[in-house]
Amino acid sequence: MDENISGVAIDDQMHFCALHPERDTELRCNRCDRYMCVECAQRTPVGYTCRECVRSHADKFYQGTLADYGIVAAVGLVGGAFTAGATLLLGGFLILGFIIAPAIGGAVAQFALQLTGGRRGRQSSVVCAGAVLAGGIAAAYLLLGAIGLFTLLYLGLAASAAFARFKVSI
Repeated sequence: MDENISGVAIDDQMHFCALHPERDTELRCNRCDRYMCVECAQRTPVGYTCRECVRSHADKFYQGTLADYGIVAAVGLVGGAFTAGATLLLGGFLILGFIIAPAIGGAVAQFALQLTGGRRGRQSSVVCAGAVLAGGIAAAYLLLGAIGLFTLLYLGLAASAAFARFKVSI
């Protein structure tokens, strides 16, 4: 150990990233004190944290079960069918679809969250959005035998609203 001009001890040895041993670094995780390279570092409000610590912290928010995924998918399918039916009934009132479709998508996700007791899994947002699309496309084919451009657009709006309602930002 050497001392610099201010009298603070300096460690002479090189340190390497825990996941990339070929990269030397002096950056440490603020939670576990593990060395990490710039690629592995995740910026948080309290400093840089390694991916493993961020993921373990995020696990507190994701407690959904396989049954919860099934509930989310079922509600999403019904909600997608409802979205397709509602937008088909709008006919020439295209502007209303831009208001109604996202509202239905958000309501579908909120209802699914209530049925699961607020639990969500890491992929609940994707399951809900995919189910809304699948249910809407199936309903449109059953009702019309084809799917129109605006119906697809409205389903996309509903699915993105459902996706956003389920997403947790950490």
